[in-house]
Amino acid sequence: MANKAMALSQRQIKALCLGAAQAGFVAEILINGAFIRLVPQDAPPSQIYKTPEQIREEELDEELERFKRKHGYT
Repeated sequence: MANKAMALSQRQIKALCLGAAQAGFVAEILINGAFIRLVPQDAPPSQIYKTPEQIREEELDEELERFKRKHGYT
């Protein structure tokens, strides 16, 4: 992902949010961090308010736990 700020107009942001809502999602838009994420409306709050880095960290933790179980590490 590029570390370049996105120049979105208010109209574009509104269109994104409305389109997401019609599809049953909530749009998360972080302007300076430049990421847009669509989250299902019925997702638990713990899934909605995580940054991509937090999600990746959790995925890596889960992968490590699977590896430990598979190979008998404690």
